[in-house]
Amino acid sequence: MASEPKYPIREVSRLTGINPVTLRAWQRRYGLLKPARTDKGHRLYSEQDIALIRQILHWLEQGVSIGQVKGLLDNPAPVVDGSNWEQARSRLLESACRLNINRLESELLELASLYPAELLLRRVIEPWLVALGQLVRPDALLIEHSARALLTRTFYSLLTIRSGPRLALLRAGQLGELHSLLAQFELQGLECRSLDLGAADPAQLPLAADRLQVDGLVVLLGAGLGQGWFVQHQANWPSACFFVGELGLVYQQQGWLNRPFAVSVSEIARKYDATFGVVSN
Repeated sequence: MASEPKYPIREVSRLTGINPVTLRAWQRRYGLLKPARTDKGHRLYSEQDIALIRQILHWLEQGVSIGQVKGLLDNPAPVVDGSNWEQARSRLLESACRLNINRLESELLELASLYPAELLLRRVIEPWLVALGQLVRPDALLIEHSARALLTRTFYSLLTIRSGPRLALLRAGQLGELHSLLAQFELQGLECRSLDLGAADPAQLPLAADRLQVDGLVVLLGAGLGQGWFVQHQANWPSACFFVGELGLVYQQQGWLNRPFAVSVSEIARKYDATFGVVSN
């Protein structure tokens, strides 16, 4: 017996981590989902729909392209792990090396519309950025800088969310601006707005607490932070404060970091059931 449709699209986004734009694309372009509609035309999803979305996610995590998922839902078969992600990275790298900016932009927009932000960042964008930095050729810097500039412009254009929890982001240590942008993109995938504070001095946060009007603070951890920095700013952090970044593992092992921490913002939301994972309908 089919379960009753009762979940609006933003609630489904909160439960599954798939933003509404991607859910709509899976329905319109690939026929993967068939939600019911209210009298006003709003989508309503059932428990079965949510279970199906999680099956789709399973195949995507294995490296299956979204266009191949429908056939595998009906007839599961072994797949080459990660193949779709490798192909996506190769296409981006080829477009970047050819300085084909129009094609690179189209590929980035296509990927952003079809795949969850967390998967896209971990499996495609971050490894691609590493590959750009490892190019050994006379024009390597030109290729890397132009690709990063386009990625920045493209992802900024995608930060369009206007409702949901609002999180401030602050960079600490040696960390570039692009890290903030990627975190903002990932937060939007969690249906959250964001405010980039750049590399602001944490000591000034209490002075602006009433004016910022945010639901929490995400601190992006870079290199070069010592014990003194953590001790100095211990009293500056708001109650809803989360630390993010791989170097946090090092700072934790040193005993300097004793606040909620994870490698990514998505992991923070899962690990701590963080406030910013709650989406208003």
